[in-house]
Amino acid sequence: MKRSYTTVGVGILYLAVVDCCLADSFTFDLRATGRLEFPAWIPDRPLALPKAQAELSFPVVPGADDDDLALTIVFQEETGGFLSVYWESALGQRQLLAPNLFENIGLLNQRTLLINRPTMGGPGKIVLKSSQSVLNILRVRLDWARPGVVRLVDNVPNGALVTTSGKMFAPEEVDGSPLTPIADSWEGRILTTSVTDQAERIDKGIEFSVTVPNKVDRVRLEVLVNGLRLDQTLSLWLNGAPVGAVALEVPDLTDPGYEKGEDGVMHFTGWRKGVFILKGAQLPVGENHFQFQTPPDAQIAIRDFLLQLEYSSN
Repeated sequence: MKRSYTTVGVGILYLAVVDCCLADSFTFDLRATGRLEFPAWIPDRPLALPKAQAELSFPVVPGADDDDLALTIVFQEETGGFLSVYWESALGQRQLLAPNLFENIGLLNQRTLLINRPTMGGPGKIVLKSSQSVLNILRVRLDWARPGVVRLVDNVPNGALVTTSGKMFAPEEVDGSPLTPIADSWEGRILTTSVTDQAERIDKGIEFSVTVPNKVDRVRLEVLVNGLRLDQTLSLWLNGAPVGAVALEVPDLTDPGYEKGEDGVMHFTGWRKGVFILKGAQLPVGENHFQFQTPPDAQIAIRDFLLQLEYSSN
């Protein structure tokens, strides 16, 4: 099922983003040293099992509130591998929540999965399973999410996972299923359309062709970018000529994707939204070619490359 740009499901969930040792949130860094304080709802230390397919499990005791649990994982992708997520009940029965969080980009990545309360039922374990003996997991964050309801402009109840830092996920992005292109939609004379249908690497100079059937007045470009350093830029080329740098968001400092490197520089792992505005005259009728120029030796992937085209009334 394709993701709709204007309608994203049923129910909205807010995450309380608080300190890692408080009741509603916990972050576990597999490379950190020192003693950790675990919240009451994690009764034992996470357990890593060295197997041919390595596992990491987090014991969880849901509280009295009817909250869901948002699981965010920062990991290194391996070509041809997988990272699966299960919920294991107190009786040892496992339910597969996500068969593979990898997006086949071969880069450091970050994904979020929502585990709803009916799935958990009671005490149990979150189990992360690797396709090999190495876990490839850097960091895990758990946040309790409180259900609620919101209405968007179409007056139909819609849903998403919304963090207090402003990050918003459609339900299909956090249910463990493979990500699909955002469906085309119209609002008046404005068309929102997907250019890409999956995550893909662009560091080898991939070109994207878009056919424009009629004259447009304005064009807005939106894309999610992974692998770009915080101090690097992504340049947009259109029809063989440079048109400018894509404006990239700087994630909220509570995001688990942040990490200080050995060189003391702050790095970020995960998808960042980039946007660019074009004049209608820059996108003539006919076939147009978009290309992103990456920094030298950079390894960059994109997904959800969208165009909003406002067609002329003439």
